[in-house]
Amino acid sequence: MNKIRKSIVLFLALVLLFSLTACNTKSKQPNERKEETEQAIEAKEKTEQSIETIEGTDQTTIQVLDSANRTVEVPCPAESIVVLWNNPTEIIRALGAIDRIVGIDTATQSDMELGYYPELKDVTVVGSSEDPNYEMIAKLDPDVVIMLSSYPPLPDEVQKQLDAYNIPVVALDFYRTEVFEREVTILGTILGLEDKAAELMTFLNDSMAQVDEAMKDIAEEDRKSVYFEAAADYRTYGGAGYGCGIPGMVRAAYCIDLYPEISAEVFDVNPEDIAMRNPDVIIKGQNGGYFLKESDYEEVYNALISRPELSNTTAVLNNEVYILSFDVSGGARKVFGPMYMAKILYPDYLANFDPDAVLKEYLETYLGREWQGVYVYSK
Repeated sequence: MNKIRKSIVLFLALVLLFSLTACNTKSKQPNERKEETEQAIEAKEKTEQSIETIEGTDQTTIQVLDSANRTVEVPCPAESIVVLWNNPTEIIRALGAIDRIVGIDTATQSDMELGYYPELKDVTVVGSSEDPNYEMIAKLDPDVVIMLSSYPPLPDEVQKQLDAYNIPVVALDFYRTEVFEREVTILGTILGLEDKAAELMTFLNDSMAQVDEAMKDIAEEDRKSVYFEAAADYRTYGGAGYGCGIPGMVRAAYCIDLYPEISAEVFDVNPEDIAMRNPDVIIKGQNGGYFLKESDYEEVYNALISRPELSNTTAVLNNEVYILSFDVSGGARKVFGPMYMAKILYPDYLANFDPDAVLKEYLETYLGREWQGVYVYSK
C-alpha cells in the first residue's frame, strides 16, 4: 500500500519500557512495581517514534518491541487481527475489540465452543498455533497476527512465511505476571485503545495493590514454599529462565516456588524429590472453573491427598492442599493467581480481601459474562 512519511513525533512508553525490563523474569514486589511505573512515565516523556500515515485510511504505522524482543512495524489502529493462541483473544475482548478478530486458532475455537466467545462462531479457523495455515491467513489479509513469543513455530519463522503478504507478526504472551502490564499496554496501543488498556490495568493493579499492602511486612522466613502441580500428576514448572508463568505467579503471591533452579518450563518430577523438598503447600491446577461446581473438584482432591509419597509432607499434615482452577491461574488469567493464592495461604493478612469479587467485576465489566463457577477447592 502507498505510504506518505510524515515527520511527526509520537510519544510512546513501549520501546524504552521494554528495553529496560524485557529480560527481567523475577516477580515484582511493591517497591519494584512502583519503580517500574516511574520508568514507564519517564519513558513516555522521553521516547520519540516517527510514524507513517497510510494513504486513504485513518491508520498510521507504529513500531513496537514485542515479547520476543523484535521490533515490528504495525498499522495503528489495527482493524483486523488473526490470533494464534487464546490468551490474546481474552485481552482483546477485555479491551472491547473482539469484533476485530477475523481469524482464530484451534485453542480459541475450543474456547468458543465451550461458550466463552459466541461472537467468534463464524470466524475462520486458521489452524493451530503449532501448525498455522499461512494461505488462509494470507486470504484474510489481517492488519496483524498476534502469537506466542517462545513456542514453535517462533515469531520469526511465522513472519518469514507472511512477509510476501506484508502481514506483520507481533509476539505477546499474556501469561507471565512479570510482563503482563507491558503487553496489555502494547496491545492497547496497536488497537488504538490506550485508554481502555490503562483502565484495565488500573483495575487490576489497584486490586493487587491491596494484596501488596497487606503482605508488605511478611518476613522471608514466613513465606510458604509451594509445589504447584499441573493437571497431569507429578508434572510441575521450572522457575528459572523465561518460564511458563506459574513460578512467577507463586512468587508474586509472597510464596517460594519449589523448583527455582530448573529452567524447563514444564517437567515431570520424582515424587520422592517432592517429599524431600517438603513443601508447606501443595496446589494442583484444574482445568475449567467457570463451568464447575465444588463436586467436580472432589475426586481430584481426594486422589491428591491420598498419595502415599506425599503423606508425610508438611502440606498434607497441615491440610494445606488446594485445587486451584486454571481459570484464575493459567494463561491470561495468571494475573489473578497471586490474589487467589495469597488469600488462601495467608488468610490472616488478607481477611478483608475477596479475590472472587475482583474476578466477578472483571468477568462482568470487561468480558461481559455473568458471574458463576468455583475456582478454589480444599477441605
